[in-house]
Amino acid sequence: MKSRFLDQFYTIDPVSGEYIIEIALHDYDEVFNTWDSSVYNIRDLDASLKSFLEEFSYEIDSHHKIKLVFDMKDATQDTNMEKNIELGVRNYYNYRHFVMNKQTMQSRKKTLIYILVSTLFILLSTFFQLSEENQFFQQLLSLNLTVGSWVFLWEAFSLLFMQSGDLSKRRKHYRRIVVAPIIFRYH
Repeated sequence: MKSRFLDQFYTIDPVSGEYIIEIALHDYDEVFNTWDSSVYNIRDLDASLKSFLEEFSYEIDSHHKIKLVFDMKDATQDTNMEKNIELGVRNYYNYRHFVMNKQTMQSRKKTLIYILVSTLFILLSTFFQLSEENQFFQQLLSLNLTVGSWVFLWEAFSLLFMQSGDLSKRRKHYRRIVVAPIIFRYH
C-alpha cells in the first residue's frame, strides 16, 4: 500500500523500475558545501542536499532501487564536473556507510562486554548468596550485584535488538545511494 501511495509523488523509470529522485540545481557548485575548499571528489556535500537525499531515501522502501537525476537549470554540460560530482556523492556516502559499519562493530563489542559483566555479576551474586558468613552484608551485596547484572543485560539487549536496527537501516540507505545511477539533465 505504501509503495502505491508513493508512486503518486515519484517518477518511476519504466525500464528499470527505479524510483527517480530529482534534484534541481542552478549550477554544479550547489552540490558541495561552499565552506569546503578541498578538491571536488573529497568535498563535503551541501547540507540541504544531504538531508534531501537521506529524507527521500528513507521515504522509499529499502528494497526499491533509486536513481538520482540532477536537473541543471543554468549550467552547460561539463563531463569533468559530472564525474567529480558523481565521485563526490559516492565518496561521501561510502564514508557514511563506513562510519555506520564502525558504529555497528563498536555496538556489538559493547554488547559482548555488557553480557560478560552481567554474567560476572550473576556469578558473584550466586557466590555471595551461597556463603554463610556475615549474611546481612552478603545479602546486600548479592542484591546489588543481581540488580547490576539485570541493568547490564538490559543494556546489551537494547543495543543488540533496538538500537542496531536503526544503524542497519541507515547503512542500507547509504549503500543504496552509493550504487544509485546518477544522471544529469540540462535545460
